[in-house]
Amino acid sequence: MARAVGEVQPAVAAVDSVVLLDVVRGVLARCGGHRWVVRAEDSWCMVTPPSWAASRPHGWKLHVSATPLSAPLVLARAAEVLARQGCAFKFGTDIARVLDLVNPWYDRGGAGKFVTVYPRDDVQFRALAAELDAVTADLAGPVILSDRPFRPGSLVHYRYGEFTADEVFTDDGTFESRMTGPDGSAVKDERRAWFSPPPWAVSPFPDQPLAGAQAQPAGGAAVAADPLPAGAPSTGQPQAVRLGGRFRVTGAIRHANKGGVYRATDERDGGEVVVKQARAHVGGLLDGTDARDRLRQEARILRLTAPLGVFPALVALIEEDSHLFLVQESVPGVPLDQWARDRADRGGPDVDDALDVARRLVSAVDSVHRAGLVLRDLKPSNVMVTPSGALRLIDAEYVVECDRERTPAHTPAFAAPEVVGSAGGRAVPVAVPEPSADLFSLGVTLFCAATGGLDPRWVGGHRGDGARADGRERARILSRIARDHPALAALLEPVTALTRADPARRWTPERTEKYLTSAGAAPTRAPARARAATWLRQGELDRLVTDGLSRLRASMTPDEPTLWPPARRSGRADACDLFRGAAGGLATLTRAARANDDPALWEAVGQAAEWIDRRLFDVPRLLPGLAFGRAGTAWALHGAARLLQDAGLAGRAVDLALELPTRHPSSDVTHGLSGAGTALLHLWHATHDPRLLQRALACADNVLDAARREGADWLWPTPDSADSALAGFNSYGFAHGVAGTGQFLLGAAQAVRHPPGAGRHPGAAAGAVEATEAGRADGARYMEAALGAADTLVRAARVHDGAAGWPTIVGGPFNPDAGRWCTGPAGIGTFLIRMWADTGEPRFADLAEQCAPTPYSRWDTTPGLCCGLAGTGHFLLDLAEHTGRTGYRTQAEDLAAVIHALRHRGDPLAAGRAGWDHAYGHGDAGTLGFLLRLRNGGTGPWTDAATGAL
Repeated sequence: MARAVGEVQPAVAAVDSVVLLDVVRGVLARCGGHRWVVRAEDSWCMVTPPSWAASRPHGWKLHVSATPLSAPLVLARAAEVLARQGCAFKFGTDIARVLDLVNPWYDRGGAGKFVTVYPRDDVQFRALAAELDAVTADLAGPVILSDRPFRPGSLVHYRYGEFTADEVFTDDGTFESRMTGPDGSAVKDERRAWFSPPPWAVSPFPDQPLAGAQAQPAGGAAVAADPLPAGAPSTGQPQAVRLGGRFRVTGAIRHANKGGVYRATDERDGGEVVVKQARAHVGGLLDGTDARDRLRQEARILRLTAPLGVFPALVALIEEDSHLFLVQESVPGVPLDQWARDRADRGGPDVDDALDVARRLVSAVDSVHRAGLVLRDLKPSNVMVTPSGALRLIDAEYVVECDRERTPAHTPAFAAPEVVGSAGGRAVPVAVPEPSADLFSLGVTLFCAATGGLDPRWVGGHRGDGARADGRERARILSRIARDHPALAALLEPVTALTRADPARRWTPERTEKYLTSAGAAPTRAPARARAATWLRQGELDRLVTDGLSRLRASMTPDEPTLWPPARRSGRADACDLFRGAAGGLATLTRAARANDDPALWEAVGQAAEWIDRRLFDVPRLLPGLAFGRAGTAWALHGAARLLQDAGLAGRAVDLALELPTRHPSSDVTHGLSGAGTALLHLWHATHDPRLLQRALACADNVLDAARREGADWLWPTPDSADSALAGFNSYGFAHGVAGTGQFLLGAAQAVRHPPGAGRHPGAAAGAVEATEAGRADGARYMEAALGAADTLVRAARVHDGAAGWPTIVGGPFNPDAGRWCTGPAGIGTFLIRMWADTGEPRFADLAEQCAPTPYSRWDTTPGLCCGLAGTGHFLLDLAEHTGRTGYRTQAEDLAAVIHALRHRGDPLAAGRAGWDHAYGHGDAGTLGFLLRLRNGGTGPWTDAATGAL
């Protein structure tokens, strides 16, 4: 059987993996560089002369681009220049890496940078730029968007950036490198998709000023973010761009490494058109083709399919300054994925609307197949729903004739299993699909449309390694999803039949159309009601907990800088904090060990506690946040110490808490003073140490001072001056806003009103009385602010069909589900129900119950604590506890069943958040904390200072 274009034989792949290393070693041997160090890693190979050290923390650096075909020659010539000049450099380690760097969808800020050069100074920089340009002038490579080219058409580019920049510990608890300018100002080295040196940088070429270079392209014709000819600006404000002397670009639809997609006006007739751009050498393959060849192929398909009327009409194909532009008819309407999301808040579209969309889409796919073509990339974003309800297919980039060999292409989760293989644990396309593969994609697309845009992996059935999930379990899950989504119930049979693993058993378009026609003629019936009992099977919760704990223990790396493997692409964070670091895993292990005498669990608790204990003060400064500071670390460590009955460890946890700052720019729970104050109150309740209460009340006083009053509303925005990604963020939510801050102030007021009796700490009784008497007047202020926060949430709430929601940001658009615990209903409800318990005010109880999730929303989120099922589950268990209504516990059990289904689908417990497998905030540790509480009982974590369990 002929192998598909782009498929690489193992022997060839082995050669490709070492050819560039061989080139560099050969050059160094020839140029006397025997003592140079060649350090190859997965993505980059660093090449340095003997005893090399970067001579400056930041400055002008050079990049040289290449295609997969030109890379060996570019590297050979560049390496010889750099070896002679004694200049350090790095390059993409192998051909696969070069293919990544020119990938059409690679990050535009880093794309194309095959060789990076680190000159000693600007004198060497200028000499190397000229010499490298001269030796690569006849070779091919893409324009590097983040850099300025040495000259038009040159492979050599330059930008100002880090060499070995200063490291700063931010208010988010992350270590970030910064460049410090001559005036003392520090800026991040951000790789934007346009040339943007820091404001204090001086041009390395006196005849090429930087004036205006750092101006970010503005909206309207944000076309400047991708290089366009004929009037596209390289600096300053964007100007009108006219292509082919005819098409005036009016705005950008999207940007990508391969080029943008733009809206434009045809000045001949005033009609609206869409322009697709292909940049030279981007998407380059080893057969010599690039994105321009594929755009020409798309134009050919549009001509071929014109009689069908399913794709946009081709208007023109224009080539300017090495760019290729395809101009096509602009189809009015919204993409099918947006059409579905607009109906998600009611569980998807009406049944009749879904059946109509399904019939139209099946007809369009059938017409393409009858023309002898295969779509290969059918998905909701490639289907437009016009204002009249008609459907049009809008992306013909991967359409091919049947039996015609082409480079494989697919979109994960929408592709049929027969066109997806596995290489190194990663799913890869292995064959040009048959029309039957389009039918699989059709079934997945209908599922997404009928459910309001749920994750296609629910029906696609692919595991993370490309393997197919068990068919019977998949059918059970789909049937359960259909109970919550009426339109899917109507389409369940064709969706299931179209997505069968065996291509020969999939329904044909004719059979599907027949079913849909008969379904449309039949009276619409409501789907069967879900039974009151949970659908979590016997033993499934135990297996989830047991397997998760085993995985958490086995993944510990006590000899590494982090106790659990860190999140991928997350940057270096505080290794001991709660949400990303070791404290979260410790808290989960402690909760599990408290309910289980398993020696392995107790040993893991001791090992994790000891690991953290050695690092209590190893950060440049202590941050107060519960999640991203050291407040959660102190809380978790103290809980472990009590379990282990280790008084010394408990004392050191208290010492850490007493060192937390009581002044900080942020007032919130996860990053700021409300987090520190909550932890201090918890430890005070546990120890009766008056010093803890005094510092907690100091936090409360500073939180009150930071409040921003807008009429009757109480708000706590993060200041713009904070060195945080949340700078300027203003939220109603628990993690970063009104609800979490209000709950801390409620806890402070309760502590003042109801001091505990004599404690174990020497002088605790007298100290507690003294502290509460001194702060009694302030207690009224704390309660006033807590009530003000709760009433602010009541006024800002929007209730639709019995479900409450808030804007993600104060003053922003309503968003019913976003960040259900972090900024949404689950976190806000957590505060409201406790305010009801304290005040007895029914308005808080009523609104809290309206924060419970709708049945269909549970299928469209991740398992994690922060913004997923675990956080919502804790809230449901709180509702069950405070109201006495068992139905809320049943709903929490249903969330555990969804988590089980996600695991069956092939995802870890942290599904949907790549790289957060073990972290507490988004990963296994936090999800396991909810499952443990569901199984073993107990209170919710981190929210109640007086009773909060780990």
